[in-house]
Amino acid sequence: MTQQESDSLRECVLGLVARDANVLKANVSLEPFSFSGLLETFVHLDFTEDEAILHWKRILENVGVLEGKLGRKVGIHLAMVDYFTGVDHIMDSPMLVELRVFRQTERLAMIDGLTGIFNRRYMDIILKKEFNRCDRYGKSLSVCIIDIDNFKNVNDTKGHLFGDTVLREIAELIKVSMREEDIVCRYGGEEFLAILPETNALGAHTLAERIRAALKKDPFFVEHGITFSAGTATYPVSAVDMVGLVQSADRALYQAKFSGKDRVVSAAPERRKFGRYQHSWGLDIYPENETRPIRGVTTQNVSLGGIQFDCPTKYPVDACLNLIFTNLEPEATGQSRVKALARITWIKRHTGGYSYGVSFLDPPETLEAKLKVPDTVGYLA
Repeated sequence: MTQQESDSLRECVLGLVARDANVLKANVSLEPFSFSGLLETFVHLDFTEDEAILHWKRILENVGVLEGKLGRKVGIHLAMVDYFTGVDHIMDSPMLVELRVFRQTERLAMIDGLTGIFNRRYMDIILKKEFNRCDRYGKSLSVCIIDIDNFKNVNDTKGHLFGDTVLREIAELIKVSMREEDIVCRYGGEEFLAILPETNALGAHTLAERIRAALKKDPFFVEHGITFSAGTATYPVSAVDMVGLVQSADRALYQAKFSGKDRVVSAAPERRKFGRYQHSWGLDIYPENETRPIRGVTTQNVSLGGIQFDCPTKYPVDACLNLIFTNLEPEATGQSRVKALARITWIKRHTGGYSYGVSFLDPPETLEAKLKVPDTVGYLA
């Protein structure tokens, strides 16, 4: 559809909506305009933009048919009911409800009774909607999961009524710290999830740190020693789909907890675009500002984005490491020892030590040459 055709259809659709003054009084959102968003407002069904355009064309055609039969103008509600029950048959038995009452009931069903913010049900709906919108228009979408540190201990030592007060206070603090277009929901228990439309990774991390700074200045939280940990993730940088986006933020939150709590960790960039190889290369690790290396480490997975290895020494997430690969074949790389600067992006604890994932800050060209040598590596799909 051309831009001229899109503008013409939009004008016709808004003209049909404007026939019913009560729709406008009920604060039905017309901006920012999208055919799918406006259609969802009336029938609460999720359509792609192309599907919505097709439905609107058919609805307008049906309006002409109805007006010819009835001999009078047809409003948006009659047009919707007749089309979706008699023409497209998506609905079988729609219920007639006063729009004001419906909006009030709908809102109550989406609100968490304790904190007064949106609940998990609403989170699932709006996250899907925002993801589809940002994906359609090529925008970034970030999420931030906030988890109160040691909340079980708070309940055990000060009682559940005090714990409820903490939840209400921190929900309010998060809400007033965000932009009007951001949405905060109670994710579950002592966890909150913020949906941040059109926000990049830096913006999400900055917001989470701003909330953490506000909490540290609040007398209530300072008096009772309340802190939180947070994980942020951004589409499409750290995930390729909606489920992966939340999972990435959850993993980042785990790293924040694992690294000592009371901190914000951002999810690492999505690395599936890099090939991974099962190379067992020797590795000397020089932690930042240290001159004595950890020796005897062996790589597990290697890619142009980073590596995985096991090590008995504990390092924090985001720590920088100087790495030296020690047993590369010189005929493939021109060097037997290759240096690389990397940053720790995730940690897993296991018996006898820790597993680390690190991303290269500046992938060494000699390593890239080694990985591109044919028939010398086993590629992992």
